[in-house]
Amino acid sequence: MVRQLGDWLEVARVIQYLKVHEQEEGGFSLIPSLNPDIEDTYYAIRTLQMLSRRTDRRKTRNYLKTIDWSQVNSPRTTYMLVYLHVGLDIKFPHPLRNLLNNDWIESQTLDAWYFTDAIRQLLHKPFKPIVSFSSLKFHRQENLQTLRKRISVLLNRGIDFKSQEIIPWVQSCQNGDGGFGFYPGTTSFMENTYCALDILSKLKDTPPRIDACKEYILNCQTKSGGFGRAPISFPFIESTFHAVSGLLMLEKMERSDP
Repeated sequence: MVRQLGDWLEVARVIQYLKVHEQEEGGFSLIPSLNPDIEDTYYAIRTLQMLSRRTDRRKTRNYLKTIDWSQVNSPRTTYMLVYLHVGLDIKFPHPLRNLLNNDWIESQTLDAWYFTDAIRQLLHKPFKPIVSFSSLKFHRQENLQTLRKRISVLLNRGIDFKSQEIIPWVQSCQNGDGGFGFYPGTTSFMENTYCALDILSKLKDTPPRIDACKEYILNCQTKSGGFGRAPISFPFIESTFHAVSGLLMLEKMERSDP
């Protein structure tokens, strides 16, 4: 029998961890005494949404009004801000609209392609063409985080690739503790485990040891309710997002397993 997320994850503890890190005036921060930042706010909001918990749109709107737009200069950060505005149905301010006029994809870097695609998906716009796909080829010396972005760009554009070569390589990154390393034979970390699960989910496959992977993620939960990058480590809001997202993907994999 397939168990639901709430059967093996104490959701209330995760919610409490995130709420402790939400500032009174809006936004989230790694340490409650610090000013909120874009990344922690993005990951916290996404995690709450995955857990079907309502967020205080007023408080988040107040935080977004304090953004120093002169410091926003990358497609990654722009994507996070677009997500927060779209996801919470908040009107785009002029600085954000101006950022969307940047053509980062011309830089021909994987990050620019990946986050530009993510932004255009949120805005329901077609993907911009890429001149050369030679740099999108799979290399065994790359890590799971890079491969995850590469696979996403290829799938977005319907470009054929050898998934039968990629899937075994990703599966070989799983360690005896159930987590995944950057590449085969390296130490397990939460972000790599999340990336591996995302890749395998997109390619309609699973980790060799689903139960061990689940246990690895659950063992990364701390007394505060948040998750660390590894067992017995400091919790981060980003790692908590990776953990909850990974557990949800494992739940779906179990449901689809005949």
